[in-house]
Amino acid sequence: MTSSADDQDASSIRLRKLVARGFRLMPPVRDTDGELMALIYVRPHGDIVDVVELRGEDDVRAARVSRGANFRDDRAEAQWRTAGSACDVLDQVLSLPERLITVHA
Repeated sequence: MTSSADDQDASSIRLRKLVARGFRLMPPVRDTDGELMALIYVRPHGDIVDVVELRGEDDVRAARVSRGANFRDDRAEAQWRTAGSACDVLDQVLSLPERLITVHA
């Protein structure tokens, strides 16, 4: 992963904002050799869970899913999902309303 110090500082600021909003860091995901594969932050609220998975500065994904849904399965139904660079994804997560408004036809 290559990134500038400014990008890392900007990401760190956003991660601190996530924690301030109630996101909790889960135990790190590691491969069989102990290498860090991903950091996952979760925030359960009501019947939904917001999840952010950081695999690299340019490899981040996030979703808002129902409790019990498998976030890591891209085919799983999500109320909201995005992927991209750390700052872009974290900005989107931080701008999410507490609950998404859904309209059923």
